Amino acid sequence: MTVRRDRAGLRALLLYAAIAFLAFGIGALTRPGSRYVGIGADPESFIWLFAWWPHAILHWTNPFVTHAVWSPSGVNLGWTALLPGLALLFAPLTLAAGPVISYSIAAVLMPALTAWAGFLLCRHLTRQFWPSLVGGYLFGFSSYVLGQELGHMQLTAAFAIPLAALVVLQYVEDELSAWALVVRLGPLLALQVLISTEVAFTLTLALACSLAVAFAVVPASRPRLVTSIVPLLGAYALAAVLTAPFDYYLLTGISGKAIHPAAAFNADLLNFVVPTRLTLVGRGWADSIAQHFPGNISEQGAYLGVPALVIIALFTWRQWRTPGARFLVVSFLLAVIATLGFELVVYGHDVVALPWEHVGYRPLFRNVLPVRLSLFVSLAVAAMVSLWAASQEGAVRWVLPALAIVATLPYPGLDTWSRPYAVPPFFTDGAYQRCLAPGETILPLPVNAAGDADLWQAVSDFRFAMAGGYLTEGPPAGFVTSNAVKWVAVGNPVRAAQAQLLRDYIRDKHVTAVVVDPSQARYWEAALDRIATRRAVGGVLLYRITGLTSGCPKR
Repeated sequence: MTVRRDRAGLRALLLYAAIAFLAFGIGALTRPGSRYVGIGADPESFIWLFAWWPHAILHWTNPFVTHAVWSPSGVNLGWTALLPGLALLFAPLTLAAGPVISYSIAAVLMPALTAWAGFLLCRHLTRQFWPSLVGGYLFGFSSYVLGQELGHMQLTAAFAIPLAALVVLQYVEDELSAWALVVRLGPLLALQVLISTEVAFTLTLALACSLAVAFAVVPASRPRLVTSIVPLLGAYALAAVLTAPFDYYLLTGISGKAIHPAAAFNADLLNFVVPTRLTLVGRGWADSIAQHFPGNISEQGAYLGVPALVIIALFTWRQWRTPGARFLVVSFLLAVIATLGFELVVYGHDVVALPWEHVGYRPLFRNVLPVRLSLFVSLAVAAMVSLWAASQEGAVRWVLPALAIVATLPYPGLDTWSRPYAVPPFFTDGAYQRCLAPGETILPLPVNAAGDADLWQAVSDFRFAMAGGYLTEGPPAGFVTSNAVKWVAVGNPVRAAQAQLLRDYIRDKHVTAVVVDPSQARYWEAALDRIATRRAVGGVLLYRITGLTSGCPKR
């Protein structure tokens, strides 16, 4: 039986991986070297991190603090999307195939692994394969995951969430000892911390709320719930030990400022039934409604679909008397309320304040975007749908779950899930090795998210440092030493009459060369031409500030 179940689990994983490849990977993985998974600027920061971790370790460099970007002051990576948990797991692939391909493969696999973890939880609940397969899909390919697949790998890698729920459930059901709970949950928590501190924090909130709900609606479980407190604390202590170096830099780099204005990312109530253009059924007709939802398309992930909502209603009606159903329904409703955030928003209009208003501005909560709590809504939905399907007979057990899957299928457009990129030959044919000395500091223009500087550095094996970069929303506070530095560092263009701004920036940051993306040179070349001689080399414009390395082309 165990071997058969393991084979069933492997089949589920392979099926999810095939779905993820067809949905997200065709563009990037069939065109290596020309496309990567995701859109916008964020994927390049993850590509940089995939390259950084093996590079830092192999060069005996502190991986938690880097001076490779925002040089010379550098940046504490503890409060960036650091991602060491995944960067280290994929380090062999990164070293063998390069950071772009390694990142894209990881980005495709994360939804599949998340779905598979959901499958394992649902299989424990139902003891049946097909209902669990549906539940795993609805979690791993939820609207939340589809939105975050556009460029937030730390959020699509949510496989630790259902696995943590599974081991806690096994303890409550007396299938695990206290010690087994500690040694299983502790590493899961540590891995989650090393993937996303935001999700680790919300997992802790969800776990605490789940224990409280279970204590209230499942009286028979109360003795085990009470005894779970000590091993749960032990699991968190073990996680803290396993992540101690990261925790140190996280605490020393803590900032009182919110990275994003959390109140701008509430879920719209209509989003639970109206999808965005990321889903196949929402393409076209839903755009006019979805454009009124708060946030951006990555953060409009509350959609569940009418079939899933019908199943939830049927599940509640038929099974409310059972303690497990009451737990799931109450947990689902609490997660929905939390996802709605600070205000009840309907079609983009604020209606009334909600409970999150009282906690969302507090220090530990201000970096939690409420709509991202839809992750826990989708987990409750996955469990309820799989349990409902497992309890039914006849065609209905297949039809409604199938419709729930169809209602959430991702739109398979090439440009939806991947974007083309091109690294200038300067960084691929060795010209940078002839034109830039090891360790010198360059100013890449554009200096921030508008450019590809992180990608340039990642594929060049960190030969040079950069007085810029895109790992944080803006330049680190310690980097901004003058108004001139601030003007350039945030990405403002510099006209010819403002050449002194660039001179001050170059002097202050000890820049020895400026490398410009020719497609955006019009914003800086007039000012730069007053500072140094321009050279067109390998698809970039190179301005040497101090000298010229031997072997660098003159033109």
